Amino acid sequence: MPVPSYGAMPLSKTFLLVRVLQVISMLIIIGLTSNFVSLIVSTGVEPPKEFVGTLSVACIATLYILVSIAFFWSEANLGLLVMAGVDSLLLIAFIVVAVTVGKPLSFLNCYVIGKASKAAEAASAYAFTMSVTENLNTMGSTLGLGNWAGATKSNCFQSKTIWGLSIALCILFTTSCVLLPTLWYKNKKANTAPKTVEA
Repeated sequence: MPVPSYGAMPLSKTFLLVRVLQVISMLIIIGLTSNFVSLIVSTGVEPPKEFVGTLSVACIATLYILVSIAFFWSEANLGLLVMAGVDSLLLIAFIVVAVTVGKPLSFLNCYVIGKASKAAEAASAYAFTMSVTENLNTMGSTLGLGNWAGATKSNCFQSKTIWGLSIALCILFTTSCVLLPTLWYKNKKANTAPKTVEA
């Protein structure tokens, strides 16, 4: 099945590449955040709101992206403008996700975790353990994302990966917001009948 050209085949193929990268990024985000939320919930603590929000936005966006690819392939001309509008809303959502997740993570240095002195590491582990026990089975617990991400090097790198992919999705949705109206315009221009010259 050939890729629909919409009057500009290179732009159409670029848009499909952007969509594929969006799906891959969101599937990785869903996998990491759901694993993180599962681990946190299994300890009896309410997960950080940043991860719950990220998981919700990524799931809704993935469903929309998979449906939008079918509309794109079926050459829904007016649908391109509708998709541009929804993409711009998702761009705003992922900007919010990137900012809220990045705020506590921007100060974490994953390479330092586990390399501190034994006394500093013991004090950090004690503070983390006390914070967890105070928040066990508590609705609206105050244990933040930075505490969980800073607990282990693995958690830190996973959290930073989620943050990085959120930033990448901001760039990808900006690209699709530019490409969709351009494809609509190119398709409209290509499908207009040439004017006949009357004698």
